[in-house]
Amino acid sequence: MSVLSGLRLPASATQGIGSIQIHGRDCETMAYFIGFDPGGEKAFGWAVLQAQGSVTELVKTGTSSNAQAAFDAAKAYATLEPTAVAIDAPLFWVATGDRKADAFVRKMVCSKGGNSGTVSHVNSLRGACLVQGILIANLAIASWQNAIVTEAHPKALLWVSTAARKFAELMSKQTSNEHERDAAIAAYTAYAFAKKQAGWHDISSLESNPFSPIGAPVAYWFPKFES
Repeated sequence: MSVLSGLRLPASATQGIGSIQIHGRDCETMAYFIGFDPGGEKAFGWAVLQAQGSVTELVKTGTSSNAQAAFDAAKAYATLEPTAVAIDAPLFWVATGDRKADAFVRKMVCSKGGNSGTVSHVNSLRGACLVQGILIANLAIASWQNAIVTEAHPKALLWVSTAARKFAELMSKQTSNEHERDAAIAAYTAYAFAKKQAGWHDISSLESNPFSPIGAPVAYWFPKFES
């Protein structure tokens, strides 16, 4: 397992997000935001981001081999229950095949010059992403009952969000692989989700009858437009 320790981010890394508010107040106490990039053997990225006021710090990133190992590793570096968790995997499904949320993100990516294949159809995803994503979501919800949970799509964010690209550029020399980079961007999504960042919205609301095996409310927080 590789880790990144104690990287403090300049204000420009989270510019446009601002300080986190909890119950309508700026978060002057420490808050944690965790991102997961589910995958198979030695391909499950995780990242822990902390914020206090306007100061944001990437505490640790690492690569594990399964949901339990990634969860345990991330939990060890979050001394408090996280405010939000973001997971780079489908957390809800639809009976009709392609999700409207995916179609929305795919259209945004293509409008920026990206490839439609960046946003896969749920029916075409590999098992590690689907299964490990649901497992890590259930582990997070069972352990962190006050944390809010959102789906994330780090690779799509790199196409549509200037702020996410700036964040990823800063992280690129500190994360060991793509899995850790995507987990860090997922943690960035969790941070934006907790802030209810202007210009972002919950695209899970596009679905008329989604099914989720999570057993708790989940969102899919994503920009409405260039951010």
